[in-house]
Amino acid sequence: MPLHLLGKKSWNVYNADNIEKVKRDEAIAQAKEEAEEQRMQEVDAARRIAILRGETPPPLEIDEAHDETEREPRQRGPAREKKKRKRAGEDDTDFEMRVAKEQKISAGEDTQIVLRKPTTQAPLLDESGHIDLFPTERPKAPKDDTKKIQAEKELAKRKKEYADNYTVKFSDAAGFKKGLESPWYSSGKAGLAVDEPLEAPSKDVWGNEDPRRKEREATRIVSNDPLAAMRQGAAKVRQVAKERKQWQEEREKEMLEIKKANMRRKSRDDPVDELEGFSLDRSEDRSKSRHRDDRRSSHDN
Repeated sequence: MPLHLLGKKSWNVYNADNIEKVKRDEAIAQAKEEAEEQRMQEVDAARRIAILRGETPPPLEIDEAHDETEREPRQRGPAREKKKRKRAGEDDTDFEMRVAKEQKISAGEDTQIVLRKPTTQAPLLDESGHIDLFPTERPKAPKDDTKKIQAEKELAKRKKEYADNYTVKFSDAAGFKKGLESPWYSSGKAGLAVDEPLEAPSKDVWGNEDPRRKEREATRIVSNDPLAAMRQGAAKVRQVAKERKQWQEEREKEMLEIKKANMRRKSRDDPVDELEGFSLDRSEDRSKSRHRDDRRSSHDN
């Protein structure tokens, strides 16, 4: 039998006593809030009436509490400025204006503007002539990197020349790297690649000699050639057909050998098979059957 002990616990939020306690606390808090709101409205009304009458409005209690909280830390500092207070017959606006004037007089009219010192000597314009709002000093290339820069320029130039062999611009419509005397369409050849066959470069990307690069390029061209792939596939098909035909011939040969072996074994076992069906009464049975057939034929006549 299950025990319903949850309702008996004092910490159960759904307990009747706890529900009543929560409702009672909410009612007390709401009453305090309404009383505080009513008091604040009365204080505001009294201050407004005093301002309209030209009298000194009563001070706010919140300001007094704020002053009490700041009184102790202000007393600790020896160089703390004394808190300014309102004068008789002075409202909030007049008080704030007077404080602002006193601060301005004490600070002085000559205010110094401190400019931010530049943290870098980098120019505002970059190499391309564009304005850089956040310039940074670019590290200068050491003298040892001049060879590397020259090698990179040479490599970029070589790549551009290699790419120009496969691309044609509008300016080269009449003749690619040729004059107007012999345009490309005047010859019967198909294209530019036929006129000037390209050779794979013999150097790697770093400019070093690579003797096996041409061999790798040729292998890559053959591997990417669709006709070569078709030929390779046809060769595989022929090889599979040849292997299948060879397997079929071997299978037929094995079957023929098995048949011959069975026939030889059967020929060796024939005398034994004939004696198994031999019987001495077979001749008498044959004579009786012959006599019976003769009697039937005589009756029919």
